[in-house]
Amino acid sequence: MLKIKNYMKLLVCKLILLLSLSTYAQTNLEHLENALKKFNFIEEQFIDGADTISYYLKNYEAKPENLVLYIQGTGFNPIFSYKIENEEPVYYRWFGDDYERLDSNYTWAIIPKPGREGIFLESDVENVSTKFYQNDYQEYRVNQIDKSIKHIIENHLSKSEKIIVYGHSEGATIAAPLALRNKQITHLGFWSGNVLNNFYEFSLFNRLEALKGQITDSIAHENIMGVLQWYQNVILNPNSTEVDHIGYTNKRWSSYERPPIAYLLDIDIPIFALFASKDESTPIETAYLIPVQFMEKRKKNLTFEVCIDCDHSYNQKKGEEEVNRWSEYFKKFIEWTEK
Repeated sequence: MLKIKNYMKLLVCKLILLLSLSTYAQTNLEHLENALKKFNFIEEQFIDGADTISYYLKNYEAKPENLVLYIQGTGFNPIFSYKIENEEPVYYRWFGDDYERLDSNYTWAIIPKPGREGIFLESDVENVSTKFYQNDYQEYRVNQIDKSIKHIIENHLSKSEKIIVYGHSEGATIAAPLALRNKQITHLGFWSGNVLNNFYEFSLFNRLEALKGQITDSIAHENIMGVLQWYQNVILNPNSTEVDHIGYTNKRWSSYERPPIAYLLDIDIPIFALFASKDESTPIETAYLIPVQFMEKRKKNLTFEVCIDCDHSYNQKKGEEEVNRWSEYFKKFIEWTEK
């Protein structure tokens, strides 16, 4: 009798949990629909083997001719989130307003990172699923975005006159191999991505700190030897999805081992490379290697720009004021594609 009672209690608990999850999913679906409506986007999904790929597309009245696709930088940022204020939902997008600056000849798309599709309650944003850590590596992202572009062209464009891809930070290091994979891409924006191997650039930052007197020469060397040991550990276990001391996996690090400049030099479509002179994430010192190597190879498909006195997000200090120049460069980038 006791076993039956315990079984019934367990069954009731399971039913309550299933009902709660169902209610939560339904509520989140309603919130996503509200966020899409607020920001004027549509959600698309398609099946790719055992995977379901999602993307978000700027809504349109008549099918446009051109696509602009943006690839986010490092981290587990979602696409949409919300919170409840005074018993009312408030919706947020985790991307800029570039899409609002395009006319009806263009649509604009963004593809969520694995496990980050849909909408998240603000307090749940940092609850990251295993799907993210298992699939947050370059080849997965290139494949995911490549197939999304093809789906957009087939279902949402009247032509496919211009297929413009731009990525920022880590997004740039995905955009470069993507441009080699997808031959329908016509223009590439490589914005503030690392140029050389990540572990070399981490080492370079330590040397720069020593030159500025921020750390001693011996501490810089000690730190660099630690970075090299870290790199060696990645090489020895390249497919590990265990999260490391800064929140990433060996599988992710090893997938970006080939320096992005190697991909860029293989690309023949027009490239708009943008960097910032006071970037705290990508050393400006390595950026100048791109035009030098393009000249060495006699390649003429590069436009190279530097936002002077700007940080990684193109915020520029002017006295006591700070001006964000992202929109200015986005406008310049789109105008460049029209030349």
